[in-house]
Amino acid sequence: MNTYLLEIGLEEMPAQMILPAVEQLKYLVIKTCEQHQLSFNELRSFSTPRRLAVQILGLPDKQPDRSVELKGPPAAIAKDDKNNWSKAAQGFAAKNGVEVSVLEFREYEGKDYLFVQRKELGKPVPELLQAQIEQWISQLNFPKNMRWGSYRMRFIRPIRWIVSLWNNSVVPVKLEMVEAGKVTRGHRFLSSGKSLLKDAADYQKQLEKLNVMADFEKRRESILQQVKKLEKKNGFEVELEDRLLTEVTNLVEWPTVLLGDFDEEFLELPSEVLITSMAVHQRYFPVFRKKGKHNSGTKTLLPHFVTVRNGNKKGIDTVRRGNAKVLRARLSDARFFYQEDQKKTLDEFRQKAEKVVFFQQRGSQDQRVQRIADLSVFIAKKLEYPAAQQKHVRRIAELSKFDLETQLVQEFPELQGLMGENYARLKNETAVVCRGIREHYYPRNAKDSLPKDAESVPVALADKLNLLTTAFSLNMIPSGAADPYALRRTAQGITQLILGLRLSLDLHDLTSAAIRLLDEQLQLSLDRTKLQQELLDFLLQRQRWFLQERGIRYDLIDAVLKNQAEVQPAKEKTARRALPIEKLQFAEFLVEHLESEMFKRSVEAIVRAANISNKYPDKIPNKLDESVLTLTEEKNFFKALLPIRKSDPQSLWTPENYLEQLRKIEPVVTRFFEDVMVMDEDPVKCGNRLWLCQQLAQWSRLHLDLQTLVFA
Repeated sequence: MNTYLLEIGLEEMPAQMILPAVEQLKYLVIKTCEQHQLSFNELRSFSTPRRLAVQILGLPDKQPDRSVELKGPPAAIAKDDKNNWSKAAQGFAAKNGVEVSVLEFREYEGKDYLFVQRKELGKPVPELLQAQIEQWISQLNFPKNMRWGSYRMRFIRPIRWIVSLWNNSVVPVKLEMVEAGKVTRGHRFLSSGKSLLKDAADYQKQLEKLNVMADFEKRRESILQQVKKLEKKNGFEVELEDRLLTEVTNLVEWPTVLLGDFDEEFLELPSEVLITSMAVHQRYFPVFRKKGKHNSGTKTLLPHFVTVRNGNKKGIDTVRRGNAKVLRARLSDARFFYQEDQKKTLDEFRQKAEKVVFFQQRGSQDQRVQRIADLSVFIAKKLEYPAAQQKHVRRIAELSKFDLETQLVQEFPELQGLMGENYARLKNETAVVCRGIREHYYPRNAKDSLPKDAESVPVALADKLNLLTTAFSLNMIPSGAADPYALRRTAQGITQLILGLRLSLDLHDLTSAAIRLLDEQLQLSLDRTKLQQELLDFLLQRQRWFLQERGIRYDLIDAVLKNQAEVQPAKEKTARRALPIEKLQFAEFLVEHLESEMFKRSVEAIVRAANISNKYPDKIPNKLDESVLTLTEEKNFFKALLPIRKSDPQSLWTPENYLEQLRKIEPVVTRFFEDVMVMDEDPVKCGNRLWLCQQLAQWSRLHLDLQTLVFA
């Protein structure tokens, strides 16, 4: 069996783009093998800042032979009047290298055509791969590409070499700037540079001799093991946040972990400032006192850091001092900003916001905060918060963005909210207000926590709704992959808050209030109905995502969310719009009952009623004529409708109640359709029966669009 190796050598790539790129390369290779029926034993991928590589082990010498069926001209023109083969048939045979005697007639899509079976010999695998290599490279997709020199090709970074080996032989390929060969490159500083690869199967071992650990997982494990040794030796704990560990692993080719120190005086700064300075800006890992019996609570930060060098231990002390020097400068800046910020009052920061633009033509940051505060209180009232809680909600909203004007947050934007909480505590704001300033940003992504304090929730919702409304009012609606203001994430956060915390809130009310506050404050004369419809449609997509993440069937999601985003309310007297949380409860409850026979029969009956009433809307009267209800089945149908038409609007959205009503009405409706001719010759009787069907369909549609459900 054979091994093929492709290595693309580059200048250093951004760390966050390496793993997605190598996954794309693997996908393209697998796709090629499937298309050409190439079997293999194993596909390995390798990546470092300077290379992307795949190694295919266990490839055959050649592609398997295969029998191909080819369609030719229609039978009608295959022979002439004397039953001789026509020129069309002869040409088809000649084109495919066969005699006309082997041609066959076969039916295809209702017509007869000529067909021929032809055996295709498999091609040598190196030949097949050679035809694909350039496509693999050119099809790799990156968020940003560049051109270099006079070349037309665009790529994430300049390509400096390509290795393309079939066992120990080169598979030729040439891009504009480089021709494939056997020569790779070792570590930029720990090797002599170029090196000849002897065999594709020995790629990983040969690179390790050149001080390159090409396997991402192996580099990651090496870092972990080195950190564990440091922890064991020094008796502390290193916080290895997974995202940062992945990034650091992609920054090095030969990882060497080292321990550094910073002055204890910097521990006076909030731990969030220290951790952000180390982790976000320097890619260092913070060090904490090891937890024990007497310190099992909050972790205590120590004046050390752990970082990873792209090299060996030679000159490690010099590297350690250099890293410590850089960190000291950054922490000195942070301490200066922190001290300067404390000299001002919270109101002074809020006043600065009056001069800062939020969105062009959409007011200042101060006006933004005013809208958030008013909308927060509106939401708090909808949630029936008492006056004392509403007061806390307003204060949180008023202070929610003041820290954006502090020097420390402007230098370290990642600290927004965290420093707001810290500064507010120093200015003696209440604990719930301080926490709310931080928590109102939650959730920041799909996996983030939700606010723990009830007072934080209205502000979190109001902030996100205001951002979404403001952006949409400027027609900044995300399309395709473009979403520069992370509006999808914002809408996702709104959905997580409402459904995750199971809040009884109506998105129609919330979006209407957000639009009204924006429009009235800035006197914009917005098309409120159009803007609200766009917002509701956008939020509905996030509701679908939320339900899908919980494993709810797509057809049930369609059923419960049908018409959810319509701006106009339902017209029935007893009807009100279902709240998003009620839709979620319906979906969760019905998952357990979808396959029950009773539910299936109910769906069948109601869908039948909906179909027939939708087909003849002109024949349906405005109200029922009870005097002509003569059949028992008609009367029973009408009686069964009475309780659901007169039901309390507040109980409409209880899934248990809905299922119980279905259980009661299903046998009545089934018997009605079995024994009654709906389309009676008497127009009054026909209208009555269609009216009954329409009423049933309308009642059911308030809860679910049953016509979207699919049963096996």
